[in-house]
Order: sequence, then C-alpha cells, then structure tokens
Amino acid sequence: MHRSQRAFTLTELAATALILALAAMVAVPSLASVIAHARLRTAAEALADDLSAARRAAITRGGGVTLCPSRDGHHCSHRGRWEQGWIIQHGSVVLSAHDALAHSLAIHASESRDRIGFDAGGRSPGTNATITLCVRKRPATAISVVNSAAGRIHSGPAEAASAAACSRSRENNR
Repeated sequence: MHRSQRAFTLTELAATALILALAAMVAVPSLASVIAHARLRTAAEALADDLSAARRAAITRGGGVTLCPSRDGHHCSHRGRWEQGWIIQHGSVVLSAHDALAHSLAIHASESRDRIGFDAGGRSPGTNATITLCVRKRPATAISVVNSAAGRIHSGPAEAASAAACSRSRENNR
C-alpha cells in the first residue's frame, strides 16, 4: 500500500508568512491605541478616586488635607507637574501616593494648580480645579476631572481648550 505525503511548498509558506506579517502591521497600532485609552481611563478614575479620598480624609480629620503633584511620593512638587504622580497629605503626613503616569499620557491642570486642599466641611477653598488627562498629542481623547469649590468631584469629556492644552503639556514640562 502506497501512501502519498503532503507538504507545503516554500512558496505557500512564504505567502502565509507575508499575510501574517501584514495582519500584524495592521493590528499592532490598534492594540497600542487600545492600551493607551485603557491607561487614560484608569488614570482619570484614580485621580477622581484620590480627590474623593482626600475630601473624606479632610472631613474625618477636621480639615487640612491636600492633594498635590509629587515627584518623590513624599513631598509636594511645585509648578503643577501632575504627570510625575501625586500624593494626599495631612500636614506633613502622606496618606496616599500615586505613581507617575505612563509616558503615553499627559496631564494639564487649570490655572497651573499645584495643590487642591479640603477643609473640615469637605469644601475646597478657591475656584474650581480642572485637571485634564489625555493621550499625548491626541486632544480628542481628553478627560477632565473637576473639583468644585463645594468639594464635588466629577469627570467627563474635556472642553476643547483644555484638551488642546493637555495634548501639548508633556512636551512643555520636560
């Protein structure tokens, strides 16, 4: 009994490899975009959660709680460099620290706010603070986290001016 063997020719293997390479070239940029958007949503949620945590801590501790950008996770940085991370502190005690944002993300604070404080009633003296996060150089992705003077925190799509400022902000802060 004679068996015939079947195999792929070199041409068939090369054509299959070419098709797979083309498919990978199309899929990889899309995957990178999906990952960047997921990081953006996670960072915006973390910022909103930390603002809420700072407000709760101020109510519990009788005021004096601040959320501010921090390069080292121990002290507030000045000039609003939020992309380096941030901390929640009560006096000189750090209650919580958040690491730096992924390099693909940028952040811009309204009026270059470099700290947001809460009093014993959970209010945030001063004007509303808007912190906008976005994928670098992509203003359409921007999400703003807003803290009102009354201490209310909400997030949503950014206004055009904030989105544009965010998409440029990381390059300006180097």
